[in-house]
Amino acid sequence: MVLECSYLEGSCLGKYYALSAIEECLVKVKTVPVVRSARLPLESSGGVLKLHDWGGDFIERKFHLPTPGIWYVWLKVTSNVRTASAVSFELDDGSGRAQVLLERNRWKMHPSRAAIHVQPHTKSQWVCYTLRAEHRAQIHIEKPGVYNLRLGLIEGGLTIEKVALTLFFSAKPKGDTLDHTGDPGGGRAVFPLSRHNVDGFREGWKSPELKSTRRFYIDAQSGNDTNAGTSPKRAWKSMRKANIQTFRPGDAILLKRGCRWMEQLAPRGNGREGNPILVGAYGAGLRPVIDGVSQDAFRLDGYSWWTVQDLELTSDPGYQKCGFFGVSGGGNERPRGLVLRNLVSHDNGRIGIFVGSWDKSSRGYDGVLIENCLAFCNNGDGINVGGSSQVGCRNSVIRFCTAFGNRVRAGIWIHSGENGLIERCRAYNNVCINIWAWNSRNMTIRHCEAFRGHESDAGGFDIDWGCEGMTVEYCYSHHNEGPGFLLMGSGDAQFRGYPMASDYNIMRYCVAECDGQPICVTETFRQGLVYNNVAVAGRKGVYALYINGWPFSKKRDSGGWASDTVFVNNIFLGLNGGIPALVDDYATTQNNRFDGNVYWNRQGGVIIRWGGRMNGPDFWKKNGKKKGSYPPKEYRDLVKFRKDTGQEKNGIQADPRLVAPGEGGYGRLPLPAYRLKSGSPALKTGRRVRITPDWIEGRAKHINGTGAMAYGIPVEPEEASNDYWGNPVEPLRGVSRGVHEK
Repeated sequence: MVLECSYLEGSCLGKYYALSAIEECLVKVKTVPVVRSARLPLESSGGVLKLHDWGGDFIERKFHLPTPGIWYVWLKVTSNVRTASAVSFELDDGSGRAQVLLERNRWKMHPSRAAIHVQPHTKSQWVCYTLRAEHRAQIHIEKPGVYNLRLGLIEGGLTIEKVALTLFFSAKPKGDTLDHTGDPGGGRAVFPLSRHNVDGFREGWKSPELKSTRRFYIDAQSGNDTNAGTSPKRAWKSMRKANIQTFRPGDAILLKRGCRWMEQLAPRGNGREGNPILVGAYGAGLRPVIDGVSQDAFRLDGYSWWTVQDLELTSDPGYQKCGFFGVSGGGNERPRGLVLRNLVSHDNGRIGIFVGSWDKSSRGYDGVLIENCLAFCNNGDGINVGGSSQVGCRNSVIRFCTAFGNRVRAGIWIHSGENGLIERCRAYNNVCINIWAWNSRNMTIRHCEAFRGHESDAGGFDIDWGCEGMTVEYCYSHHNEGPGFLLMGSGDAQFRGYPMASDYNIMRYCVAECDGQPICVTETFRQGLVYNNVAVAGRKGVYALYINGWPFSKKRDSGGWASDTVFVNNIFLGLNGGIPALVDDYATTQNNRFDGNVYWNRQGGVIIRWGGRMNGPDFWKKNGKKKGSYPPKEYRDLVKFRKDTGQEKNGIQADPRLVAPGEGGYGRLPLPAYRLKSGSPALKTGRRVRITPDWIEGRAKHINGTGAMAYGIPVEPEEASNDYWGNPVEPLRGVSRGVHEK
């Protein structure tokens, strides 16, 4: 039983055995005891795998996985065969329920990502990439427990010397183990876990009932394209019948649950406000699956007033297509009123869910709601809503969504538009930034969690260049390899007629734990308010607050330093060699103000590095030398710092007495680690942060309402009324520093 696969990019295996066929004829090897460890990687012995006439050998190893999310599978192997080898991997919890991706054996749609590729004549080498060459082998769990990892030979032959599981994407082979020196989690395997699932995609959530005037049914199993399509017994069979119709307001296209189509759905027509065209599911069972193969699974070309829900979308990743592709079309007119609910989009060659345009001749959509959607393991972004310029798309809301394992720019983001909201979302293990906005006006990101972003440029949250009037609040970032919260502009030039600097932005009541740099402020970030946050630097070489920059380019489209930004009531904490703050070069002279912050280095030593030209990129190098470079001044005493700089007149150098800093773990709530203990010097000793009329007036020059309030999108900035947990902020009783009010 052989499965032909045309999308094995970079693989020399033109075909491989279907996993279900192998399972019928595998020889079981004795299982070793459960592997338990508090440190990474989790390691087990391997075994010899040979291919026989009846199939391939397999081995099983039991691991206690103490932390949910994505674990990466590494094998140390030796292969003496002349052809490449492939080893399948799957995880179960002892009940026989496969856990390779999420649930429901979704790997069967894309088995190339469930098999590790081994080059011929490999000598004692660590391997981790799958037959989809750009994807590392990964397993996903939703709750801790003991799991069976099964490794089966598909093709070739090899000796597995060792099996290793790790949470750290950028682990590097080092002799007989994996190097975790750069792990933002400090090489730990065990983290505190939330008992509350408050954010992101909810598997059991039910979409609102679809109310329609006409209904058309599609059934891949029992339908017939000669039918009228007007009842389940007279259903169409293929998407082709729906694609040649022009639908009217109030029409509904219903796909039978449990069915799968290997073709694109691309319907036509415009609904009306209050009477959209609907697409959903009927019957009992799993979501209908649309596999677009070489096309976007669901394509909507610039039509208005559509609601699409309860579908699963995928395509052949070799064709660079999307799961959902809603393109806004050319010209200045924006299509309106698109609602996407309860969609699962995965393993696409491009973006999981895309709405809008990159084309400068098209603005994007007006009025988009993406609710309770899941996007994972796409070669592009997870969820992307965007337009052509800073006033492109309008009124975009993304809520209760999850994105993980996506590989290009983002888990979830809004770009080139005005008035947007991302709330109660969860994003993790994405390449680049987990949740962010770029080149946009009046975006709000709140009540979200982002963790384990990959590689040095991959962070938790980002107010990126060209963002004006943006607010990030009540968010939790942890264990990202890049910045937890990146606040940046990009020079003084323009992009499509709008500034690349970022002005009048707010970050407040957020927690950043053990990221590459928990809070990083860079280039032309101006007139910002950064207050009542907690940032924990968890290892050597990391700063809880890191402000840097570099000289402008000749075109002034990059470079610069932060200016006119206020940092108040924050807690900056250094653990395990981390340092509370570094403020680089010109950032010390451009009216950035620091007051009322708490600095504490648990190991003692430096609390602030101030000035210097040795901390940004190597822009001072010339002919191998750092021209004009000099080290920053180091302060171990806040009194001395205050005297020298005039900053921090109300600052504190003291242990803030947080419950368990660095031990927040996984889950945005309840997060008890960042509450203040009784007797904390941060309790009720902070300054009230007022958003002044001048600041509001300056911000207002960049903001246009566009009807955003009707979508629940804030337009006018307000002073914070609650702390991280929803406790009231009561200035008359005194304001605390950090994220906790008692």
